[in-house]
Amino acid sequence: MVTLQIIVKARCPLANFIGDQAAGLRRLLGQTGFQVITVMSGQQGAGKTAATVNLAVALARSGRDVLIIDQDQQGRGATTQLGLTPRHDMADVIEGRCTLDALILNGPDNVQVLPIGGGFNRLGRLSERDQEWLAESFNRMQCGVDVVLVDMEEATDPDALPLGLAASEIMVVLPPGTKAITEAYTLVKRLAHNFGKRQFRLLLNRMASPEQAQAVAQNFTHTAERYLGVSVDYLGYIPLDERLTRAGHLRTSVVEAFPVAVSTSQFRKLAEGLLRWPQPSSLGSVGGFMQRVIQGSRLVDACRRG
Repeated sequence: MVTLQIIVKARCPLANFIGDQAAGLRRLLGQTGFQVITVMSGQQGAGKTAATVNLAVALARSGRDVLIIDQDQQGRGATTQLGLTPRHDMADVIEGRCTLDALILNGPDNVQVLPIGGGFNRLGRLSERDQEWLAESFNRMQCGVDVVLVDMEEATDPDALPLGLAASEIMVVLPPGTKAITEAYTLVKRLAHNFGKRQFRLLLNRMASPEQAQAVAQNFTHTAERYLGVSVDYLGYIPLDERLTRAGHLRTSVVEAFPVAVSTSQFRKLAEGLLRWPQPSSLGSVGGFMQRVIQGSRLVDACRRG
């Protein structure tokens, strides 16, 4: 798999963006007016998708209209976690077999899910005319939302970069363990050094106690802020909870299946805190957000071709 470092070294249009802490890429993949949060992790199995799904349901129950963009292509993403079965994918839209609105699936509590994994890596290879058509299709989407949660593919995949970097917020999900901490730190370092990201949100997962969570959070935030020059906002933690695991096996959210579970309580607190986050200053729409993603995909594809 091509790494970010290889992309940076390639002589391509994207390299010009990185010279000044990726200022150009930040302008291209700029802020949108509603809240767009990319949920990332440094390794598989961190609980990224479970966090996305349960936060989405908790937000919906707080009265927000929520859209999950699911980039997974392996059957492990939010679509599968919620027990939904997509009839189409992005490749069907690109090839004209269905409309973009036909991709949207209705989940619990009116959470909407847009599975775009299949065919997503083709966005950068579309003709300029087809890219304009697809961007306009996103603009016409009948999907009014307050919060977009992006369940992102592996952060080491170059095709995932535009979708991740276009978000107004990045939430890093971190489970316990030395390897997990190292991988999460590497992820933050890569995004900070290569793409100028300076603000991150940290959610700890599967913590055995509040004391363990506090110790991990203090160590991670202090190290990242001191050595990487970034700001890491500790959001809280999700406890080790057998009912959260059971909900995953049932293909549902713990918020829906086990309303009194300790993890449900934490997801509600997380949702309440998120609603107090500052809103991005510029106005935008799902269509505008995805248009920036399409443009970013074009640059990544140019890098791959050299």
